[in-house]
Amino acid sequence: MKTMLSCLIGLILPLLAAAQEPQAMARTSIKQQGEIWMGQKVTMVVELLAPGFFAGNASFDLPRVSGVLIVPPVGSPLVSSEESGGVSYTVQRHELMLFAQAEGEVTVPACEIRIEFKRSPLDKETVKQAVKTQQLSFKAMRPPGTSAGQTIITSTDLKMEETWKPEPGANAKLGAAFVRTLKWTASDVTGMAFPPFRPAPVQGLGIYRAEPVVEDSEERGSLHGERRDTVTYVCKAGGRFEIPPLTMTWWDPEKKELKKIVFKAHAFEVPVPPPPPVTLRVWLKRVWREHGTQLVAGAVGVLFLLLALRVFGARVTGFLKRLLPRHLPSLNP
Repeated sequence: MKTMLSCLIGLILPLLAAAQEPQAMARTSIKQQGEIWMGQKVTMVVELLAPGFFAGNASFDLPRVSGVLIVPPVGSPLVSSEESGGVSYTVQRHELMLFAQAEGEVTVPACEIRIEFKRSPLDKETVKQAVKTQQLSFKAMRPPGTSAGQTIITSTDLKMEETWKPEPGANAKLGAAFVRTLKWTASDVTGMAFPPFRPAPVQGLGIYRAEPVVEDSEERGSLHGERRDTVTYVCKAGGRFEIPPLTMTWWDPEKKELKKIVFKAHAFEVPVPPPPPVTLRVWLKRVWREHGTQLVAGAVGVLFLLLALRVFGARVTGFLKRLLPRHLPSLNP
């Protein structure tokens, strides 16, 4: 009995000691002040406090929020230290990016972050712990002049470029291809936030979309996003074609102005090739394609008639002979 009690005490005491030791914590806040617009980058600051020294990278279990694009931290965290309640903490500052795609109140629920740390630099074993962020809310406003369901990009220096290789109409002929590339670039916007380019269908042109290229780069804490969409138009028929114009809108939060980028339409003609010469083989194929059923039916009818004449020809001939007028000899010579 004493042995079992000693074992239980030996198991409980380390647990109680661990529970009394300082634990890791997380602090959460929104960096932005003032108005927040749809499509604008909102910085969510997450500070992780470890009572010791971090070992390894933090792992975020980001929540899914309808109408909000959440981008995990980019680059290395900012590391500092602070003391609270007589305990020395190492602090990692992470910045997450939020992009609201709908207007109204946005609530980001608490999420779990898994970390590892050592209480002393010379410790061989690490302490694994999961901490939770706090729930945050902010309000996103819709820029004036935009409609519900419209994708909004908010930036102060957005650029959009269009390039063609070659220009539509140059040496246009059957099978000719024109490659169109659209490139978005902007500061404080991730490439994932740019809307995909969906070309309008054009009768007689084959339209083929390549996989988009999305890239993000960070320099001195500033995010720069880029997206490239490539579409190939192939002339599959002759005639006159028009690739419609393209209009893109975006919101400048500093000037509070809705700006537009317009790319012109492209009209061109593809010569209609002359019809190929009609050969006997082509003519026979065309006749067969258009009148094949009638020809088969006629041939079957002729064969049936010839067969009937062969089988019943003698009887028919005898019957017809009996129907012919006969000259009888005179009764009174």
